[in-house]
Parts: sequence; C-alpha cells; structure tokens
Amino acid sequence: MDNEPSQRKKMIVDFEPSYLEAIPDPIILLDNDRKIIFSNDAASNIFNVQIHSDLVNTIRDPVLLRSVDEVLAKRISAEAILTLFDPVKLTYQIRVIPVSLATNYADMRVLLLFNDISSEMVVEKIRQDFIHNVSHELRSPLASLIGFIETIQGPAKDDAESQKKFLSIMMSEAQRMSRMVEDLLSLSKVEVIERMRPEEPADLTNLITMTTELFARQAQNRSMNIKLDMDVNLPSIQGDADELLQVFNNLVDNAIKYGREKTNIHIKMRVIDRIPDTGDTGISIVVENEGDGINPEEIPRLTERFYRTNKGRSRALGGTGLGLAIVKHIITRHRGRLIINSNLNDKTTFTVFLPLK
Repeated sequence: MDNEPSQRKKMIVDFEPSYLEAIPDPIILLDNDRKIIFSNDAASNIFNVQIHSDLVNTIRDPVLLRSVDEVLAKRISAEAILTLFDPVKLTYQIRVIPVSLATNYADMRVLLLFNDISSEMVVEKIRQDFIHNVSHELRSPLASLIGFIETIQGPAKDDAESQKKFLSIMMSEAQRMSRMVEDLLSLSKVEVIERMRPEEPADLTNLITMTTELFARQAQNRSMNIKLDMDVNLPSIQGDADELLQVFNNLVDNAIKYGREKTNIHIKMRVIDRIPDTGDTGISIVVENEGDGINPEEIPRLTERFYRTNKGRSRALGGTGLGLAIVKHIITRHRGRLIINSNLNDKTTFTVFLPLK
C-alpha cells in the first residue's frame, strides 16, 4: 500500500541522454531551478530550446509553468495541455514527472513528456459538431410537430379542414426525421466498416440499370430524361452491391432534384486504364445534370455532414444533408475516388472511380 504513492510521486532514473534521444516524442529535462538541461531532437525541432535557461524562455505557457512549479514543490506528477498555432495547430498532452538520479537521490529533476493529441482533438471536435448538427436538424421538425399538435388540440380542434392541412405537414416532417435517422444509421454503419474493403463481386451494369429504372418516373415528373451510355460487357468489380446501389441512387436523385426541368440526366460508364492519382485500372461512372450549378469554392465541402449550399431548398426537396457524406464513405471503402466538377449556372458532374481489383 505504501509503495504505490511513492512510485507515483517520483521516478528514479539512471539518466543517459542517448536513451531519451531515441524516444520519438518530444522530451525536455529540467533541473530543480526549472532550467533546461536536456532536450531530444524531437523537442528541439518544435521549440526554440534554450539549454541552461529557464523553461519560460522556451515555452511561455502559464499553465505548464505552474504545473512544473507544483511538481518541484510537491514532487507529485502533473499534466498540462499545450496548444501551438505556428506553423500549424498542434495540441500536446504533457506529463510533468519528478525524477531523481540513481547516482544522487536528492538531486531533483523534472521530465516533460509531450504526447501529440492533435488527431484526437480533431476527432473530438468532429464528434461535438456532429452531435450539435444532429440536435439542430431534429429540433426544427420536432418543434413543428409539437406546434401543430397543440394547434389541433386547441384553436383548430373543431376545424376539420385545418386539421387535414396540419396533419399533412406533420406527416412530411415525420418522414423527414425518418429519412434523417435512416441516413444517420447508414453513415454510422459504413464508417465502422470503412477500412474493410468488400470482397464479393458486384455487377455495375445491373446496379446502374436498376437505378435508372427506379428514378425514371421521378425524372419524367420534371420533364427530364435519363440518358444511359455505357460500355458493353463491363467486368464486375470487388464491391458491396447494396452500398454501390445507394451511391448511384443518391447521385441520380440529386441530379434530378437540383437539375433544370426539361433537361437530360446523363449517365456514362466506361472502363478506364488509369484512375487519377492511383494509376489503377478501373471503371468510371459519370452522373451529369444541367441546373444552377455549384460555386467551385463550395465543392470541397459538399461531402461534409449536413453541409448544404442552399439549406432552405435542400429541406424543401427532402434532403437530409447526409447523402453525399454517405457516398464519399462508401466510395472510400471501395478504394475509389469521387471528383465533382461544376460552375454556377452550368453543368454539374459527379464522377466515381472504382478499381477493378
């Protein structure tokens, strides 16, 4: 029982610079006056380390300095978080550990161990943003439903015509929430298995034909036609048929919704010798429409969760803001690529590249 606290308070080390130099993470060693007596290359490459100078001349972070002073006074380990912004944002978790040399137990040192947690911080920020966005997206239709229910129970209690109108709106809002939950489940599922490439064969000719047949009536309702142009005898690829069908359905659905009436949706599928960047042999699937187009500055953000170029129009058309995020993750799982090209008031082209092997 007595050993554990003493071990937690202080480490006894046989100090050898070569040992610390071999550690890839930044390390700084201080004496009992808070002066730097050693830093490995990893630390020197990040900080302008001034040996034999007070730590404050190298890292001017008040929280870290207070932690070091506390460790020197109490000889108990501490932790601190340090964020750097130049040249890029980096966040470190720093363990501040009191140590004594094996050759002189009374000689006090403080070891600073830097652990780069920048990636974890980014993931946490994404998680928080995701929760915030989901809450925001669901709050609006829920508030509408509650408002309409209260109206039906109150002022419109005996107004059959108003009740019919409100019930229709309530059904629309409920269906939008249902679509959002379904898309969230789809997105979560594909994110979990994104690193696992599908192994079964998938017939793209059959899948793209199913998509065109499924959306033919929706296109006709807007006086649009789906024009399909593909190579004959296309080879199968390594892929999940259900997921790839979801990709094609989302892209064609968007092309119809955001295309201009009385125009055509063009779908082209070809075998190509080289996929951009990878150089692999593969198949390209192009979905093109004519409409308002997309500002090129917004294209990089189109596959972000809940990102919409026109939120009001997207919601009016039944969009959840998750469709292209799902498309991106499915394509990534298949080791493919998605390229989007568009300009305002011009054609928009979504090109999916999928490797044959």
